[in-house]
Amino acid sequence: MLKSRLWLLIAIAISALTACKKNETSVTLDASDASSVNTVIAASADTPTSGTQTLSSRDDKLSIVVDGNFNDEMDDAEKWVSKDNLDTLILLQHDDSSNITLIANDLGPIKLKAEEYFKNLAANLKNNAQISNVNVGIATDNRMNYRFSHEENGVLLNESCVAMIGNNILYSVCANSDTAKDDALAATLKTINLQIN
Repeated sequence: MLKSRLWLLIAIAISALTACKKNETSVTLDASDASSVNTVIAASADTPTSGTQTLSSRDDKLSIVVDGNFNDEMDDAEKWVSKDNLDTLILLQHDDSSNITLIANDLGPIKLKAEEYFKNLAANLKNNAQISNVNVGIATDNRMNYRFSHEENGVLLNESCVAMIGNNILYSVCANSDTAKDDALAATLKTINLQIN
């Protein structure tokens, strides 16, 4: 089992780009949207057995409905992410059977218009020499899906993510694995809800 740390570099790049504006009260990814999403999410799960679970972020702003047996890893977050990124971490879950890790970060207030932010994010992803297999979805008013791969310690790690804007706050939600393929990562993200006050 490989515990990804490079996704944090992507999260840092995302937060450095921060954008603005959001009026929707939730974001729901259907199966077709999920197929283009690379997502790493962390949350607290109420259901310890295999099946459908609803994982919630520690601030209760974000929830994701998943199939599997995800377990909360927030208490051991330092084993999964660098100390520099613990402050933004709001959800961290791992499913041993699928070897998929879900991670969500609250990256703070947006400083650019959403359109400009997503344009910059897409360009940064496509020009990042540390990642490969980059696939960027079409941005909407409040989200952009993307996926990529990168090598870590000689192992190829696949990531599916979505950058989301709600209440003028930028969120990054990703699923990663060194064994699961893009379709499996996307299937983990059938429904993401972002609560807007």
